[in-house]
Amino acid sequence: MTIHGVYPALLTPFHESGSVNYDALEKHIEFLISKGVHGLFPLGTTGEGMLMSVGERKEVARQVVRIAAGRLPVVIHVGDQTTVSTLELARHAEEIGADGVSVVCPYFFPVDDEAIYMHYAAVAQSVSESFAVYAYNFPGNARNEISLSVLLKLIERHPNIRGLKSSSDNFSQLNQIINATPEGFPIMLGPDQLFLAGLQAGTAGGVSGNANVFPEPFVQAYRCFKEGRIEEARSLQKLIWALSDAMNNGLSMSHFKHALASRGFADSIVRAPLRNISEAEKLQMLEKLEQVKAQFDFQPGGAT
Repeated sequence: MTIHGVYPALLTPFHESGSVNYDALEKHIEFLISKGVHGLFPLGTTGEGMLMSVGERKEVARQVVRIAAGRLPVVIHVGDQTTVSTLELARHAEEIGADGVSVVCPYFFPVDDEAIYMHYAAVAQSVSESFAVYAYNFPGNARNEISLSVLLKLIERHPNIRGLKSSSDNFSQLNQIINATPEGFPIMLGPDQLFLAGLQAGTAGGVSGNANVFPEPFVQAYRCFKEGRIEEARSLQKLIWALSDAMNNGLSMSHFKHALASRGFADSIVRAPLRNISEAEKLQMLEKLEQVKAQFDFQPGGAT
């Protein structure tokens, strides 16, 4: 499997009690598949994976793989604050039939390049050589970052390190990584505002929080780019910008969840210490979304 295209950073729906709403999760996944997304990325930042126990994360991962049923790839985020739990989750992901795992850079405690290398080497060695491991840089949240020299060493020594998810908006650094990594080494971009710019620079696609709610413009923009219809792709990127802005640019999963509910899905809370937005904030967001959809004549479509 070569990761590419649009991978929604899958939301995790919760009941008011705080337990995972698996019925809502299944409906959401079916919706995303019907819209033509290229893969699923559960249990990352948008999926609130770091706010869940190891047991909960295993069960959500198992259910996502079951629901997807081989129709599209599932790359499970397994990064955790401890290496021990990261290895446990990575091995479990392989056991349940996931297509790969993504591992965020060790977070909270400051760690040096040697520690980061050892962490990723341990993950790569904990699963089979044929099982894909994707490194994940998110310096804004993780505090630490995989340096280019460490990434290149990991690629050279561990063949199952198959790609990188980059959630940094440092575009100069992104270009440096693209130019330095081997040909065919996929880089998936996190910031949705840079989705098209990333494709033009050489990324393989994007892992998108906003695509949970509005997968259509992402899928259509990717197809337009691949077919050389750049002006159409630019128009769709403007729509992506506007939708993202209306939903608070991914800074609040509560915005995403209420926006998704406006498309006919079960509403959902976020887990503390994340804050559920107020009714006034929700109404303000929905009003902005209606204005965006009217401005761009947004017509939700099926798979493209």
